[in-house]
Order: sequence, then C-alpha cells, then structure tokens
Amino acid sequence: MPAPDEVSELRALEQLEAQLGALRDAGETQKRIQSEVLNALDSEQKLVENALQQLAMIDRQAAADRELTLAPTEPTVRYTLPLLKEKSPLLQAHADERRRIRSLLSAPQWSSQDVECLRIAMENERLRSAALHTDPSTVDWARVSTQVPFHTPEDCRTRWYFFERASVNLTRWSTGEKRALASAIDQANPSWEDAADSLKTGRTGYAALEAYQRGIKPAIDWTPERDAALLAAVQSLGPDWKAVVQHLGYPAFCASLCHQRHSKLKSTALRLGRWSAEEDAALRAAVAEYGCDWKRVEIYVPGRSGQQCRERWVGRLANIPEGETQATRRAWLPEEDARLRECVQKYKTWVQVAEHVGGRSDKMVRERWLLLRRRDEEEAMRQRGEPVPARRGRRQSETGPKT
Repeated sequence: MPAPDEVSELRALEQLEAQLGALRDAGETQKRIQSEVLNALDSEQKLVENALQQLAMIDRQAAADRELTLAPTEPTVRYTLPLLKEKSPLLQAHADERRRIRSLLSAPQWSSQDVECLRIAMENERLRSAALHTDPSTVDWARVSTQVPFHTPEDCRTRWYFFERASVNLTRWSTGEKRALASAIDQANPSWEDAADSLKTGRTGYAALEAYQRGIKPAIDWTPERDAALLAAVQSLGPDWKAVVQHLGYPAFCASLCHQRHSKLKSTALRLGRWSAEEDAALRAAVAEYGCDWKRVEIYVPGRSGQQCRERWVGRLANIPEGETQATRRAWLPEEDARLRECVQKYKTWVQVAEHVGGRSDKMVRERWLLLRRRDEEEAMRQRGEPVPARRGRRQSETGPKT
C-alpha cells in the first residue's frame, strides 16, 4: 500500500496531465478556428477584388462612352479657288454650311445615358416654360446642359435638333423626296432649311444638304471627247470655272465638277524628272504672260504641276537669261546687304524678303543671309579673342524667316 505522500503526488500528476490534455485540445481547437478564419478572409478578399474589377470595367466603359472626339473639323490643306468664290457664291455657301455643321457634329460622343439625361432635361425645360407661361420654342440650353454631363449647350442643342426631336425624320430618303428636293434647289436656290421645310416630311437642313451631296447632285458622264473639250476650254479661258462651264454649255453648278475633273486629268498626266527644252520654253512664256500665278501657269505647261513650275522657275530659270545654260551670278552690293538685314527683321517669309530686296529669288536671299550671319559671328569671335572654327560643308541651322 503506497504512502499518503505518494498518493497525493500521484493525484497531483494526474491533475497536471489532465490540465495539459485540456490545453492541448484547446490549442488544436484554436488552430482550427484560425484556419477557418483565414480561409474566410481569403474568400472575402477575392470577392472584394472581383467587385473592384467589375467597377473598374464599368468606369472604363462609361469613360469610353463619354470620350471626346479630338479630330480636325476642317482639312489641314485647302485648295483655294478665288475666282470660284467670287463668281459662284452658291457653291461656296454650300461648302461653308457643310463645314459648320460637321464642326457641330464632331462633339463628344453621346452614350445612351447622355441621351436619356438630355430627354429628361428637355421635359423639365418644357414643364418650366409651361409653369412660367413663356414661349415654349425658347429653350435655355445653358440650363439644359447642366443636367447632361460632359456636354456643352451647343452640343445639347445640336443633338436635340438633329436627332432627338420627335418631329425629325431619320428614315431613308424616298425617290419622291429626292426629286422634290432637286426641283426646289434647281428652281429657287433656297437655303437648306427652306428646302427641307418645303418637303413637309420632317427633314432638317443638314439632312437635305447631305442627301443632295451624296445622291441628288447631278453628275457628268465624262468621255474622252468631253475631256478633250474641257482641256481645250481651260487652255483658252484659264481656271475661271464659271466661264468654262458656260463655254461648254453645262449648268452653273457643274463648275466644281469641271474643276475636279481637270485636276484628275492633270494628276494622271503628271511627269517627273528632267525638264525638256520645250517645257522650259512653255514655262517662260506662261510666266511672261501671267506672272507667278502658278495655278494658271501650270495649265500651259502640260505634265507639270504648279509646284513643279514654281520650283523650276525660282530655282533655275529666273536666274538664267533665255538662250543661256548657266546662271549669271551678280555680286551683292553693300546697299543690298543692308536692305537684306533690315527686311529679315521685318518680314516673316523669304518670299516677302525677296520681294522687298528686289532682283533676287527667295533662295538667293536666304543663302546670302546665312553667309552674312556666319560672317558676323566669326567677326564677333575675333573681337573677343576666341579661335574661329573651321567652316564645315554643312550649313548652320537657320533661325530667320520661313520659306
């Protein structure tokens, strides 16, 4: 039989072992709970990340819907027709109206949400006009635009007038509408708004202009005989397209068609490379007759464009007397150098400088000014006691007038 001390010690050890087992079970339970909590946090984090990605996609889509259209509303290069502008105001008015409307329609893109906001804003504006007993046709577009994000009052007015009005007809043009529009334009030459109103079919002035330009405007069936007659008429009358169409017996609105056809015939027959003696003689005769009107000169130099004629004349023939093969170089006088320095500071292009210096081409005055500037820089370096660098074959970059 064990002693009482051993029994008490044995019981103490059993209690301690029970406590250790309880602590071990509690640790396992705590570990399991922590693992479950970590798994729950991971799944929650994945849900949050997916939600954020979906929100980002929605934001990008909304931004794409409201993205601004950054594009030039006018062509970067224009072919001016001074005679056509002066003598055919109807064609010029058509072109101006087309450019104006296109500039209005090149506004920020309209999403479905923007259109809905515009419709709600117009309904609110109608109710406000009715409550204030004002003219319902008078719309405060500044007030309307405050309810349509990212769009100016002019954008809202253009969108509503051309697309969202209930009275606007956006269906395909019928044959009867096209005939009525052509008859109205040919007989009275009204404005496009008046022509569209005369149809009584809900068309806008711009829709009438687009339909006329795309399919109603008459065309000329060009044949080799008509091409030859056009070239002969332009050779005789010059680039006066109104006179050309009158000479050929075409209506006045065919002036632009004749001009486009002549430009196409000219471009297809364009030649590159060396100039022949016959071409030089034709160029000299045309310049003697019409001066530096290169659009008129090119008509009398077959196969050469106005730019080619100008480059040939300015770069070579202007400095070579007729019958000679080499340019005669005339020394620059001190008075000419002084006048050149003054003109460089006053004018913006070498052509203007050459006109006021007199007797020199724009290329010649540019080369002379570069030489004078280089001499001035070298003289200043000598006065400061600095070594003058040797001249290189390549010219310095110019900072004077533009070519």
